[in-house]
Amino acid sequence: MARKIVSSYAVFENLGGTRDIAFYYESGGADSVSGVSAAEADYIVGLLRNEKPVSYDHSLKRLSTGSIESVGESEEPVPNIDTWLSSRPLIAGSIVWEDTTGAHAWSSWSESQKAELRLAFTLAWNRNTIAVADVPLNQAVMGDEDQSATVLSQGDARAYFTASVAHSLVVEIQRQVGWSIEGYNTALLAQLFDSREMFRWNGSPAGYRIDHMHGHLVPASPSFSYAFLGSNSLIAPARIDTIGRLVGWCRDNLVHFSGGTTAANMEDQWQYRGYPPLSRVINGTLQLSHPQFGMRHRTAGCWGTVGLFRTLLRVVNIPVKLVTNAGHAQPWFMADSRYLSHGDDPYNALTRSTPPYAADELFIDQARFDAWFGAGVSNEKKEDNIGRRPRELAIVHLPNYLLHARCDDLHDSKSHSAGKVYEIFSRDYTVAELEAQNLWMRMDAKIASFGGCSHLP
Repeated sequence: MARKIVSSYAVFENLGGTRDIAFYYESGGADSVSGVSAAEADYIVGLLRNEKPVSYDHSLKRLSTGSIESVGESEEPVPNIDTWLSSRPLIAGSIVWEDTTGAHAWSSWSESQKAELRLAFTLAWNRNTIAVADVPLNQAVMGDEDQSATVLSQGDARAYFTASVAHSLVVEIQRQVGWSIEGYNTALLAQLFDSREMFRWNGSPAGYRIDHMHGHLVPASPSFSYAFLGSNSLIAPARIDTIGRLVGWCRDNLVHFSGGTTAANMEDQWQYRGYPPLSRVINGTLQLSHPQFGMRHRTAGCWGTVGLFRTLLRVVNIPVKLVTNAGHAQPWFMADSRYLSHGDDPYNALTRSTPPYAADELFIDQARFDAWFGAGVSNEKKEDNIGRRPRELAIVHLPNYLLHARCDDLHDSKSHSAGKVYEIFSRDYTVAELEAQNLWMRMDAKIASFGGCSHLP
């Protein structure tokens, strides 16, 4: 393997004192080394901080500098985060921790709480992290047929919150992304910094409950989420393109879970009696009752996928709010005024086309969202409009699923109005409207371009 120029890196502390180091390349992608001793890791980090350029050959496990002499620059000293926040009262006021006595902004925290944030910030500044459980123990106890609930211990919730706030502040101050939180209003900042947007205090069992409006997902450590985005080249120069890349990853990888949200079914699919942990969605799991299906990136439907968007995009300071219509969850990408018509849109069968189209075509803007789900729209029509955007795009791109439906109709000698194709679109269009767009003629031409129905992908 040829050497690749390293553009950034991340260091992860392991139990037992060893460390893992991830190398992110200028050309995209990443590699990592695992189980490195603390002394060796410190030496490697010293090279990465002080030398430039630095390249890495994963096959040889060899890190190389451009020359014998140092050509890089030392990293900036860790800034005083108290001073930085004090000069930005809107951001400081948005950092809120909820406990048994209520919600408390950063300025009213105890000295020990502020010290926790200082420590987490210093570690994050140096590509490290405080300990955060990627699969925290669920405090809720449920029978097999009980609906899933997830309650984090105070320690696990506080660790995630503190690490998340520290990470977001480092991303901002180090300008790790091409956008800034300085222009965000309080509603946007709350999605990043208010613990109530992550979980809520719960009296019994004592801890922090992940509610429906947080999404059906247990967050992982920010370092895990950031490494995932970086290693899959999902962080783009522009915020909206980063969202689009993540939607594309979901289209290519996620699978809607089967069955209901009982504790037993959650355990069967994610080996966790509660909402699925993000780390297990990303890494994949077996469904224990059907191991023949293999490892899959299962998501807990629209509610789980919106939770995934919220958690992953939080680490690059992109605020996402869960909104709901007709009993379904939808992501609102607040800073860019974009939505999906359904949280399940990315892996809807109609989104997979040959050739594939850009995932950001799935976005709908504020005007279209209001037209489909606004205050003047009936509940029945809102239900019809769930997942409408993939159907619109299907008319343009003629996805594989639609072509197979057309082949079934041809085999069964179905008319346009009686076939599977029209069943897909009947909520939104009349037969005449679809015929006016030459839908059936264009489908037949595309099927012929593949060599007929037997050759469709």
